Amino acid sequence: MTLWQQLTLDRSKKEPLYQQLYRQIKEGITADELEKNSRLLPIRELAGKLEVNPATVVRAYELLEEEGLIYKRVGSGSFVAPEAGMPAEAVSEREQDSLEMLGYGQLDLSGDINFASATPAPSLFPVDDFKIALNHVLERDQGEAFTYQKSQGFYPLRRSIQSYFSRQGLEIPVEEIQIVSGAQQAIDLIVKIFLDYGRQVLVEKPTYPGAISAFQSRAAAIDSIPLKEDGPDLQELENKLSRNRYQLFYTMTSFHNPTGICWSRVKKQKLIQLAEEHNFLIIEDDCLSELCYRGEPPLPLKTYDQPGRVLYIKSFSKIFMPGLRLAFLTLPEKYQSRLLAAKHATDISSAGLTQRAMDYYLREGLWQQHIDRIGRLFQERFATMLAEIKDKLLPPLAIPFIPRGGIYFWLKLPAEISGRDFYLAARQQNVALLPGEVFIHPRNPQANIPYFRLSFAAVSEEEIKTGITRLKKACQDLNQQDSPSDEGYLPLV
Repeated sequence: MTLWQQLTLDRSKKEPLYQQLYRQIKEGITADELEKNSRLLPIRELAGKLEVNPATVVRAYELLEEEGLIYKRVGSGSFVAPEAGMPAEAVSEREQDSLEMLGYGQLDLSGDINFASATPAPSLFPVDDFKIALNHVLERDQGEAFTYQKSQGFYPLRRSIQSYFSRQGLEIPVEEIQIVSGAQQAIDLIVKIFLDYGRQVLVEKPTYPGAISAFQSRAAAIDSIPLKEDGPDLQELENKLSRNRYQLFYTMTSFHNPTGICWSRVKKQKLIQLAEEHNFLIIEDDCLSELCYRGEPPLPLKTYDQPGRVLYIKSFSKIFMPGLRLAFLTLPEKYQSRLLAAKHATDISSAGLTQRAMDYYLREGLWQQHIDRIGRLFQERFATMLAEIKDKLLPPLAIPFIPRGGIYFWLKLPAEISGRDFYLAARQQNVALLPGEVFIHPRNPQANIPYFRLSFAAVSEEEIKTGITRLKKACQDLNQQDSPSDEGYLPLV
């Protein structure tokens, strides 16, 4: 008689049914009544056999998995572990799933210390202030707030944006401002308008993976230029431009993702000169330039753009409320008809209610108040994380560039340790971070990329201290990994 035929549940006992089932299967596994790597009965089949709710079987299997007695294969079911403790096959599969999801732009947040996310924790969202803005718009505009907006965007919001950036020293004609549903849509629209299939684009190395995805959608030939502390090596950049004909150059010149660097004024001006000489457009992606903690805030590349080579993208959601999906881009007026056609084909127009509320938010100075408030908070977190890194991780780790603002730290591991290995080791310590490979193109899982990115956007100062302490232990325990189970994914930003 097999174990499955012997299973019985006594409803008269105080012991819950799932614990009875868990205990009997565990005893069968430890007594070798089930072969290693053999498949357990499917949940519904066993539930039907025992006349219990499938949830009872699910809970029993979960307890067995937590003890490392069984493991799961997606789409195949549950299996007896080859030996006591977490099975190597299961660890490998779950780790591989997590790494693969990173390639699709999704973060594994099974860790309870979140150094991976680049968006603030919901507790930092200015909900009360934005509620005032929403209520004002609803009272003032009534049903008009829910109509389609013009594809270019709510005109008063475009005027408010123009006024805000004029005070920052950046003059943008209101006719050149296009409201979009987040910075990622802005990149996608630019790619659709200006990038021919199969043509060459240039990016920084490392760079934001969302931009890579957009370029790949047009089968672009993607080339990269390594970064120094103040931008790329200009000589190498000129060498590349002399050999190749690029249509677009994608850059984040202010508190770059993931390195945190800022381009120097000299290199910004030189890039615009080179764009004019070699006839390419520059996509400048800016979401963090307000978060400067020392020195003068960096001026956008767009500030120096006399010939009109810079397509400037500014996101309001990254350090505000990401779910608003609100950003804008600037484009010379001669391209507006093409942009409007692409925008209309994508989603007709961005949400009118949030556009109107954001207009009020800017006009009443609430945006600046929020930036001031979150800037002070992030500066404290920046100082805490930098101090903790220096105290607990250096050496053997190193910081190639110490940023002067933003929300990122880019750390280098010893040459023999890959960012992928450290990512997996951090997961053992319940810490989520991003391995360097997700920011490198082409992405080669076999290559050793000894870097990783930490963000302090979603963590408190106490969590920073706890998390860095855990990463110190991860450095010591790289060869003793025991992967936690995956608990869901968030978009990688």
